[in-house]
Amino acid sequence: MNVLELESTPEIQDLRKKVGGFLTEFIYPNEKTLDAGGDDARKTLKSIQAEAKKRGLWALGLPKEIGGGGLPFMHYVFVNEIVGRSEYAIAGLGTHSAQDATMLHFYGNNEQKKRWLAPLVNGDIYPCFSMTEPEVSGADPTGLQTRAVQDGDEWVINGHKWFTSGANVAAFATVMLVTEPDAPTYEKFSMIIVPTDTKGFEI
Repeated sequence: MNVLELESTPEIQDLRKKVGGFLTEFIYPNEKTLDAGGDDARKTLKSIQAEAKKRGLWALGLPKEIGGGGLPFMHYVFVNEIVGRSEYAIAGLGTHSAQDATMLHFYGNNEQKKRWLAPLVNGDIYPCFSMTEPEVSGADPTGLQTRAVQDGDEWVINGHKWFTSGANVAAFATVMLVTEPDAPTYEKFSMIIVPTDTKGFEI
């Protein structure tokens, strides 16, 4: 089945209609409240998220085994085109955690999954991804200057990140950095989860 055939299936069209209707009913009318921030914004977003869960529209692109809707990738592409029409729809429909939850699901250890995965998918906590640095090109990870050195059972990280969206409300950051400086160019890097209440994590 090609892309146009997939998009025109009743299943996709019905889902796009439901998601579009959700934005019309719950997201667009509340954008000014959400823009303003504060307690009213937080309460409004929580109520939107609860309605998304009630309607079976929550975290559609994530696997069912971690609390998502289990929608196949190409099906989700057509839904995400609708979600992208408002920056608040991402959090309102539980897609804000897709990148981080997927990484945890496939590559996190049991302790990390237990601590972060369920609250993340459920919308109880928020993540952030720290890659871009002000001193080098943000689009080219081969230039990253942030370093992590292992000290016993811990990693000591030194670096400066910016444009880390959501860092001010995130429970943890996934930090992309250099752990093997002498390795071949594309094998130098790792990603380390850093709780945002860690000593030395400064905004």
